[in-house]
Amino acid sequence: MLKRTLALAAVAAAISSPAYAGERWLVYTGGEKPSRLFVVVDETYLDAVPFAEKTYKLETLTLLENAKAPDWVSSNMIIDCGRNTLEEKLIQVSPRGGKLTTAPDQPAMPPKNAVGEALIAFACDMGPKDAAKRLAARKADQRERGWMYLGPLTTGDVGDLVWNSVWTDGKRPAGTPRSAAELEREMADLGARRQKALAEANALAGQTVQNEKIEAERYAKAQAPLLRLDKRRKREAGAVRRGLEAWIGQPEAELLRVWGTPTQSEDHSDRRIVAYTKQVVDTIYAPTQGCPAGQTMQPVNGMDKPLMCAPMSGPVSWERVSVCTVRFEFRDGAIVDYVTQGAKTPYELPPCSRVFGKTD
Repeated sequence: MLKRTLALAAVAAAISSPAYAGERWLVYTGGEKPSRLFVVVDETYLDAVPFAEKTYKLETLTLLENAKAPDWVSSNMIIDCGRNTLEEKLIQVSPRGGKLTTAPDQPAMPPKNAVGEALIAFACDMGPKDAAKRLAARKADQRERGWMYLGPLTTGDVGDLVWNSVWTDGKRPAGTPRSAAELEREMADLGARRQKALAEANALAGQTVQNEKIEAERYAKAQAPLLRLDKRRKREAGAVRRGLEAWIGQPEAELLRVWGTPTQSEDHSDRRIVAYTKQVVDTIYAPTQGCPAGQTMQPVNGMDKPLMCAPMSGPVSWERVSVCTVRFEFRDGAIVDYVTQGAKTPYELPPCSRVFGKTD
């Protein structure tokens, strides 16, 4: 930690000029000579990955001290803060002289070392921040976390900074210099590939979300009949379901053919309701208790004498009227559900069970 603090202090002294005020951050410096590392990120490209939760893209640049290693390596990182993983894409390797080369993409995986942990910590802390909070973070002293805001340094600037201000106890390995035109062409090519990779990633993410939406809608549509059936079981009497369940899936023309003109019909944006109100009238006879019609057992010769058949004092029979309305719901031309509603009566059997139900 002491070595790291000293290195950060050296960097702070080197970038004190007002000319450096921008987007580069140092997020890690460490290792043992002659294999030390200096890792920076570009805040400009730190942003949320579309259609992904708690996931951010981060551009990295790693300077390597060892003369046998490349001069620097850059890459695009996809940091998933929920899963604590990082995925490395568009890896560019700069040998000590010569043209840029590429390395294979690396799949998402947990951090393997302190560098990976530092990248995840930075992306997950700074990624959700808005512009105002990021500006405040630039002004704050972040050295205890191993971070330092550097400013708008180019790749060459970062190399000069680390060799002139941090790794002052070593000698910068010699390399074959490239012309400014060559570097400009390479960086332009890198930028074009970066934009293409980002566009492809966004398109793939969008297609994935669309596919998931279609699959969710397909699943919900398949589950809808089961959900409606479950609600009917809780809502409708068993006799009603035995009488009406066979109509599920039938077309409106068949319902009209059998039941005739509906009492009411109404159309909505995605469904149609057809209602029938029907009634059943029954004649109820007073109990005779084994006596001839119109008579019942009564105390004729006094309360202490045996009961005898005698004419009834009240009505011999009366009518029982049961009224119920059933509303059929149509979707895409077929019945998908029904609801019954009947007025309460003093009789034991509900009116809808008498009008539309089956007892067996």
